[in-house]
Amino acid sequence: MRWITFFILLYLFAALQASHLGAVPNRDPANWPCIEYLPLLAVFYALYAAETSAPLCALICGVVYDLQTFEFVGISTVPLALVCLGVVKIRLSLFREHFISQALVSFLAVLAFGLLSAMTHLATGSFASGSSFVSHFGSYAGNAVYSSFVAPGIFWILFHLQGILGFSSHGPRTRLHP
Repeated sequence: MRWITFFILLYLFAALQASHLGAVPNRDPANWPCIEYLPLLAVFYALYAAETSAPLCALICGVVYDLQTFEFVGISTVPLALVCLGVVKIRLSLFREHFISQALVSFLAVLAFGLLSAMTHLATGSFASGSSFVSHFGSYAGNAVYSSFVAPGIFWILFHLQGILGFSSHGPRTRLHP
């Protein structure tokens, strides 16, 4: 895995996440669904990167997610890392190249991320004014459905970058760095 490429993709996906590109019905972040670009990047790396690198990628994506939402660092970092750790554990049981598997894993991962994020917000009492557990989780559920529709397209684009990413979908479960 090449870390420089990961950080370039992280910068690109963070910009896409901040701009709410593709949000429905408009670009207002209060109106959902929006595409969850950073969790999709973390899920992609959880599916294809080395088993030792994938959780670290998810942690970094979670920190950037927290910094963009101006929340306590860890509110989204820990849930995203836990979800991606679960994806790493089950990825050998999946047809990772099939678009239905990619859409289903993306849906379940973003939905689980939303549930765990809502639980950490509830535990820390850090909901925004006028927000509740149900509204927070509901927005993530809508984002999960919308993100699962675009995930195969995003993954297809990232598959064509396998040469510069430094790993392949058919490689061994763990890959030692030279």
